Amino acid sequence: RGIPLTDGIDPLKVLATDADMAGWQNEGLPSDRISLENASVVTSCSRWPLMIDPQLQGVKWIKQRLGEDLTILQFTMNNWLKKVIACIQMGNQLLIEAVGQEIDAILEPVLSRAVIKRGRTAMI
Repeated sequence: RGIPLTDGIDPLKVLATDADMAGWQNEGLPSDRISLENASVVTSCSRWPLMIDPQLQGVKWIKQRLGEDLTILQFTMNNWLKKVIACIQMGNQLLIEAVGQEIDAILEPVLSRAVIKRGRTAMI
């Protein structure tokens, strides 16, 4: 239908530079293509990424990359909701591990970014 298309475009090259990929590998990310593609999506996305990581390579990389700036929790922990709220209020980074097939409905406004503005304050 006449839609212009450039042949040979590599999505990985669009989302990340060679320097980015080398830096990720220095941070402990495996050098296979899938890991590099996933890292480029995680670092480029404007929403919260969902990682399915059965070998825990991505989680290890994120923990090493963010270090002390990362709050890690599981739904089986006590007061997990208070930790989520604190991370949102303070703008901290949060990693929720061992998520099952269903996510607690109380997180739906957070995951869907249901932000409302009241005056100058943004609220979820």
